[in-house]
Amino acid sequence: MKNICLIALFCLISFTCVNSVLGDRLILVADNWCPYNCDPDSGQKGYMIDLAEAILAEAGHSIEYKAINWSRSIIKSREGKYHGIIGAVKAEAPDFIFPEKPLGLAKNKFWVKKGDPWRYSGVDSLKNRWLGIIKDYDYGKKINKYIEEKKGSLAVQIRSGDDALDVLIKKLENGRINVLNEDRNVFMHKINELKKNDLFDDAGDDLTSVETSYVYIAFSPFFKQSKTYAKILSDGIIKYRKNGKLQKILNKYGLKDWK
Repeated sequence: MKNICLIALFCLISFTCVNSVLGDRLILVADNWCPYNCDPDSGQKGYMIDLAEAILAEAGHSIEYKAINWSRSIIKSREGKYHGIIGAVKAEAPDFIFPEKPLGLAKNKFWVKKGDPWRYSGVDSLKNRWLGIIKDYDYGKKINKYIEEKKGSLAVQIRSGDDALDVLIKKLENGRINVLNEDRNVFMHKINELKKNDLFDDAGDDLTSVETSYVYIAFSPFFKQSKTYAKILSDGIIKYRKNGKLQKILNKYGLKDWK
């Protein structure tokens, strides 16, 4: 009888352990950065969310996606309240666990009001400009250094919160800033949503290393399982690229494979 009880207990423990590994519910967070990650209540949550849901489901996991501001996303995930952040570059959260394979390639560009002849030609060209940026975003080493030197002045105006990009676009439109730095895909999606496609011009980019612009779903260093989740996601991207599922998901957002 004792042996039967021990066997039953072992089976129960084994099932519980396997279930915790194979059936986790991950909470992933970020600010709205569409088309990478969009409104969680919309019909299109963003291609990174679609990819993560599909790939992790094949391993028995599910995800819950929440939209919160970027600074809070990093801090609270680091503390273990959430499992990971969406759309991160390595410089933004170097202690997090990153998959080997990225989930996209961001291309930050400068944007000005239509008709403004200014074009970016190096950090010195930002002199006498009012630059709008979002708190805790990574803009590459040169721009990050410039932001650090000028923050607190009119030269660099920093926004945070769920509506940070909307506010900066309105400030650019109204002349309260005269240059904004944002990823091309995100900016184009947002001005299309706001029906302001004809109000702004592309003013160039910083031409930073491509390596610094890869974007990932990065997992919290708080959880031991984070390395497992990262490997599942990385292996899944390789698989989906080969079988065509990656491009099928990207097609929903009018995007091409970044590789």
